Amino acid sequence: MKTAFITGATGFIGANLTRELLARNFDVHIIARTTSNMWRLQDIKGKIKVHNVDILEEKKLTSVVKQIKPDYIFHLAAYGAYPRIQTDEKKILQTNIIGTYNMLKAALDLPYSCFINTGTSSEYGIKNKPMKESDVLEPNMTYGVAKAAATMLCQHYARLYKKPIITLRPFSVYGYYEESFRLIPHVIINCINGKNVELSSGGQKRDFIFVEDLIEAYIKAMENPSTKGLVLNVGSGHDISVKEVANMIYNLMKSKNKLMFGKKSKELFETDVFWRADISKSRKVLNWKQKTSLNAGLKKTIDWFKKNVHLYKKS
Repeated sequence: MKTAFITGATGFIGANLTRELLARNFDVHIIARTTSNMWRLQDIKGKIKVHNVDILEEKKLTSVVKQIKPDYIFHLAAYGAYPRIQTDEKKILQTNIIGTYNMLKAALDLPYSCFINTGTSSEYGIKNKPMKESDVLEPNMTYGVAKAAATMLCQHYARLYKKPIITLRPFSVYGYYEESFRLIPHVIINCINGKNVELSSGGQKRDFIFVEDLIEAYIKAMENPSTKGLVLNVGSGHDISVKEVANMIYNLMKSKNKLMFGKKSKELFETDVFWRADISKSRKVLNWKQKTSLNAGLKKTIDWFKKNVHLYKKS
């Protein structure tokens, strides 16, 4: 049985990855603060090993990692991805940069098979063409700056110590267990409850990727030894406006409530012009591409939320 170590497992993507690794019979270890909300993992808590440690507790983290000796490390712990509520700049820098450093350092002497760091499309900033991994990084928010620094730190460790470290750079991920205030869950939950949905103007462009497809990219990266030090985009290669996505959900759910555009302000870092991944490198290196169309992914997500909306009342 292979051992997996996951940071950020209580989050949206981390919870989906934890479940997939369990399904693949991994011995799964996660770290979580004592204050972490475990609602996404509540039904599988007995099947995973939870270590109460903060990623900023360097000595304790190192002790836990060396005790476990994981074969695979998945680093998803982050802070700042939700700019409306995660606004502490110092915490953004500490969690994403120092936290990543602590994780790299803790595992440095271990012969792990793969360390997968999780980046973000926010590292690029606004571009006027599909974003390539070789592009100059011009992040326009502190979170993007911190994640870009973490990505470069991972590349540095991969080259300096010849370690199998890779960074996956997801675009706009959606699906099961996503935060309720995010666009797609926000529209779905309000439609389920028969409430009008307040939205921004809706012109912002995003490249949406279904969480199942992202998790497959993690698995392919884990299994591919030729990915050392690389950064790989994970997106659909297409962009679409917030308004179009909201209307797709509205039509799929045959909702009678109203979509109220212009009720919320858009974020300063968002763009109405372009936001699209160039995924040619991921296709070549991982033999990976999006399998789930946006329409199919939204249907799956809607069905899941209809069955699990009660979880959001408890969370």
